[in-house]
Amino acid sequence: MANQRNKPLILVVDDEENIRLLLDKVLREEDLDVVTVDNGYKALNYIANHRVAITIMDIRMPKIDGLEVLRRIKAQDLDAIIIMLTAFATIKTAVEAMRHGAFDYLTKPFEIDELRVSVNRALKVWNLVEENRSLRALIKRNPPNNILCSNNPKMRKIETMLKKIAKSEHTIMIYGETGTGKSLLAKAIHEYSNRKNAPFIWLNCAALPEHLIESELFGYEKGAFTGATQQKKGQMEMADKGTLFLDELSILSPSAQGKLLLALQEGEFQRVGGNRPIQVDVRIIAASNQPLKSMVERGEFRADLFYRLNVINLELPPLRERPEDIIPLTHYFISRYSNTENVPLLNPEIARKLLSYHWPGNIRELENVVKQAVVLNGNERWMSPEHFVFCEEPTKLEECTLRPNETLKDALTRIQRKIIRTILNDCDNQVTKAAEILGVSVRTIYRYL
Repeated sequence: MANQRNKPLILVVDDEENIRLLLDKVLREEDLDVVTVDNGYKALNYIANHRVAITIMDIRMPKIDGLEVLRRIKAQDLDAIIIMLTAFATIKTAVEAMRHGAFDYLTKPFEIDELRVSVNRALKVWNLVEENRSLRALIKRNPPNNILCSNNPKMRKIETMLKKIAKSEHTIMIYGETGTGKSLLAKAIHEYSNRKNAPFIWLNCAALPEHLIESELFGYEKGAFTGATQQKKGQMEMADKGTLFLDELSILSPSAQGKLLLALQEGEFQRVGGNRPIQVDVRIIAASNQPLKSMVERGEFRADLFYRLNVINLELPPLRERPEDIIPLTHYFISRYSNTENVPLLNPEIARKLLSYHWPGNIRELENVVKQAVVLNGNERWMSPEHFVFCEEPTKLEECTLRPNETLKDALTRIQRKIIRTILNDCDNQVTKAAEILGVSVRTIYRYL
């Protein structure tokens, strides 16, 4: 019968009855549930059907020895915690047991206090393993492939609204700091909408020079400008019957704002260099890290366009206001970037480090920090706190200031070179690993060195 009392279950495996009785008594005094068996086959059968916290097992037993049982258990469960016992202590057997994954090794006759210390250490590890497993199970049931998997009240409110507003055809404004997941929320709205089988087109206005935004958004006709050797459809046209997500909308030029307003009002626009109206059926979702209402008051954004866009508005809280989500999101990103089924585990020191940081870059920064940590961790079972690297201190002012006779391009190159050298140092100068962390090619790394 499975353990019903939610206490850690200890399995004792020893062919000596007096040892089994002793361990049963001592461990029950520690308020632990205990099951004893007298051979390895019984142990394997029991473990196959029960969730065992710690196995305490003799090495020399009839039928099948403890080392073979150890190997079989670890082959099925890499996290299994096993303390080995032996009356025939040799360095060779100790090394062999530890090599196959034993947690600890005690020599008979052992001191009761020695046993208690070993079991208490093992229980601390078991609690960590269980916590990691519980979070992974939760993530598997509710994968946070978007920022809606949240325990935060503000995020829960957005989640409640999501399906209702998704089914409407109204324009939506999403506000939030950089990295809070505005694009993920926009994608989720599209997936829940009646347009989910049509295109979802994402245009990051901040990623384009101002003079290219209009041609990228509305397209252009052949000969519209130097280099326009053929007609090109814009993102608005490509999103027909679907959703167009305009990220960082606040930087649109007055001309682009006017054309976008016309498209929203009339459902049509003209390509750059064209005079033929093109009709489209597009739902607009826009996002900004700036308060558009304040920009309207300062005369920096069209009031009529603002009111057209701001029919429904959502505001994503920064990650520092969502502390309850930091560890679950960390587990999700670890699982996402690990190349093994045995996903590495977190310890309390890492959790404290993650929870005490202010996350100016929000979820995007957390994802990058975890991705780097996973790469640096390699195949180790437990994540190392040293691999979770982020800027504890703000960037020094002088690093972000132009030096005498330095151009903006030169300053950016200098800062990028410093970042690359820092990551290389963390990676022991492994260029391939640094390139993976930074999301650039190896050639790019060498170009900056």
